[in-house]
Amino acid sequence: MLVRYLQSLRTHGEWADARLLGLVRDADADVTRVLRELAHIRGAQDVWLARIQGGVATIAVWPEWSAADLEREGAPLDARLREAFARLTPESLAEVITYKNVAGTTFSTPLGDILFHVLTHGQYHRGKANAALRDAGAGAIDVDYIIWQRETTPSGVHRPVSRDRSSLPPE
Repeated sequence: MLVRYLQSLRTHGEWADARLLGLVRDADADVTRVLRELAHIRGAQDVWLARIQGGVATIAVWPEWSAADLEREGAPLDARLREAFARLTPESLAEVITYKNVAGTTFSTPLGDILFHVLTHGQYHRGKANAALRDAGAGAIDVDYIIWQRETTPSGVHRPVSRDRSSLPPE
């Protein structure tokens, strides 16, 4: 069940990134801070994938990217993440990954904890990007998990409940 939730959070993150990027492309405002947060999500994803897979990161942790850069670099990164998450099993989540952080300190961490960190780290920076959009006067866009569920789950599962309170007992 945990594997399914992690895969779901990854898919949600990809959806949220696309929504935020769409708003950035259409914004008639200075979105420098927004781009910084969204690019950092991608840089961190690349760093962690490299650590997990025993490779070398090819994207800076804080890249200075345009919306076009995010689109170009994000698509193959999403594909790599989809592939990595598709291979998850309950057993693989317990596998210990040994890596060095940017300061050169060696750590050993279960894969499940790393992936949960990558996912929640992305959520944090998407929130900062949305706040920066609002501060820039470009509005904000709803990227909540429940909104994604409502938009992507077969109809009827997340349908609105009637607001008719006439059948309820008096308060």
